[in-house]
Amino acid sequence: MDQGKGIDGARGVAMRALAGFLLLASVAAALVVFGHRRSLRDPRTPLGLRVLGEEVGRLDDAELAAKLRRAVDRALEVKIDLVLGETGGAVPRSVSRRQLGLRIDLEALVERAHAYGRSGELWRDVLERMRARRGHADLTVELRVDPDAAREALVDLKDEIDRAAVDAHMDLDGHRVTPERPGCLLKVYDALVALGYLARAGVDGPRTLSLGTSLVPARVTAAGLAEVDISTVLGTWETHYSSVGVDSDRTYNLKVGADHLNGHILLPGALFSFNEVVGDRSEKEGYRVAPVIAGGELIDGLAGGMCQIASTLHGAAFFGGLEIVSSTPHSRPSSYIPLGLDSTVVYPTTDLKLKNTYPFPVVMHYTVNQGTVKVELLGKARPNRVIFEREIRGETSFGTATRRDPSAPEGQRLTLQEGYPGYSLVRRRYVFEGTPPKIAANETVEQALQRLHVKPLSKKEWPIHYPATESIVAIGSGPRTLKKKEPPPAHRIPPLRPEEKGVYRLIR
Repeated sequence: MDQGKGIDGARGVAMRALAGFLLLASVAAALVVFGHRRSLRDPRTPLGLRVLGEEVGRLDDAELAAKLRRAVDRALEVKIDLVLGETGGAVPRSVSRRQLGLRIDLEALVERAHAYGRSGELWRDVLERMRARRGHADLTVELRVDPDAAREALVDLKDEIDRAAVDAHMDLDGHRVTPERPGCLLKVYDALVALGYLARAGVDGPRTLSLGTSLVPARVTAAGLAEVDISTVLGTWETHYSSVGVDSDRTYNLKVGADHLNGHILLPGALFSFNEVVGDRSEKEGYRVAPVIAGGELIDGLAGGMCQIASTLHGAAFFGGLEIVSSTPHSRPSSYIPLGLDSTVVYPTTDLKLKNTYPFPVVMHYTVNQGTVKVELLGKARPNRVIFEREIRGETSFGTATRRDPSAPEGQRLTLQEGYPGYSLVRRRYVFEGTPPKIAANETVEQALQRLHVKPLSKKEWPIHYPATESIVAIGSGPRTLKKKEPPPAHRIPPLRPEEKGVYRLIR
């Protein structure tokens, strides 16, 4: 009996303990359910939640949005180092994620932070909130690519990264060969793909972007110049410029432009583009403001003088036997070169293009010194001679325009621009093997060829029109007490001599 009573007593204790445990468990479960329902009603984020490394717990919607906006801004300002792919090396500056077109969806991020621990699933929400309190809840943040912004950013980078190949050339003054340098092209769509991979890696991903680039080989290499022969001057021309102080900026531009061309090599069959070789004439490239011709009027413009560099080359190429693929005369004659031999250039629209039709390389030799620009085209023995013929077919007189100048005393007259007649003419080039035929003073080349029954190797003609350049006179309209103004620098074009009108020839 005593033993039975003992067993019953032990069972009673166990039953009471179980009942107590179940009661406590029920109370705990009730508290958990109560706490969960309360947390769902609490508009603030769970304690300890982190986003982008920032503590965002216990924040209401407005506070959460403001703090995440600042965190997103910081994340998007992180710098990305740009590395060139095939060409190697790094771009000399870093670019922020935002500048590259990477974005973070702030609204979606605020919604995710607000929804953390509020799924409505009891144990999932409990575990998420426990993880947050222990500092283990840091929401992952996705980057996305804004296609339009990324494409625009990469096109801007392309302008910065792309560079033309630089051919090897002969430093004729230093008696050495300057080696070639390959060009580089940014492949925008390859770079977009790489940017997509970078975005998928998230905010904690790499901070380096490898851009898709390709090498552009130079057409002329140092190795290919070993056998270049420059023993003969195929063609030469020289023009003159003012070396007085007032024209010093123009003189400086002449030297900058000539440096781009001196030693340039034109391979057999190759096409030469003045704009391509010389490039943009900008302040960054060292050019200064000096007089240029625009719309028939002489005005100040950046890189004034480059047309003289082009025209001198045009004259040398004309008599050197190179093919004149494309040339454009000025809108008014130039004082430094015969009418019809000038060639204007404007980057990037108006170009001088030449082609080497010889079976050997041709080297350009420029000198700018003591008031003279000189171009020599060097190569092997010259196989031909050239005649330049200009036939003027019409002449128009110029008018005069007056302008009021309140900065000059009343009645003072200042010539801002001298007038010059307009001309319509035909320029012809005849190329002969050996010595050209003798031509009488009163006949054209064509008439002489018919008389002598001779044919040239080639003949080409260009119709050219120079509109009349009006005279521009400023008349003072200011108070008579003003000091008289100094006249502007004169840029006078000498009038054609009688023997230069009608038919005019040069043979070289």
